[in-house]
Amino acid sequence: MKLKSLLLIVTLFFIFGFKPEKPILNGTYKIVSEEIVRNGDSTFNIKNDKNHGLKTWSDKYFMFVSNSVVGSQISSTFGGGTYELSGNNYTENIQYHVASNYRGITLKLHLEMKGDTVIQIYPCDDSFYYDKNNCVIQKYVRVD
Repeated sequence: MKLKSLLLIVTLFFIFGFKPEKPILNGTYKIVSEEIVRNGDSTFNIKNDKNHGLKTWSDKYFMFVSNSVVGSQISSTFGGGTYELSGNNYTENIQYHVASNYRGITLKLHLEMKGDTVIQIYPCDDSFYYDKNNCVIQKYVRVD
């Protein structure tokens, strides 16, 4: 009887005691900067009230929205889909996008997390290698 009770307690402990942790990426982040590197030359953009965006991750899905203003022209971008993260290897499967030619594509990115900051670098090849002389580096800071 004592063995059955002990097994029951241990089983209940395992069932209720080990809840899977939510991925550390979950939450909403505000883009704070973007660096575009072309042929080794870098253009650095600090995001502000006119040029801003948010990206949100859940357990399986991501979505983003952004606005940019050049002169009197306002440009809005949005999209989303599913993602997979393994270490620093991050893959987005785009299901929704304001530009129809992005729908259905898969992007490979290098993703780094440092506290409440996410840095994503793209494009990456199939081995998740990115060319440091030709890439985009975006920095996001958690807002929730």
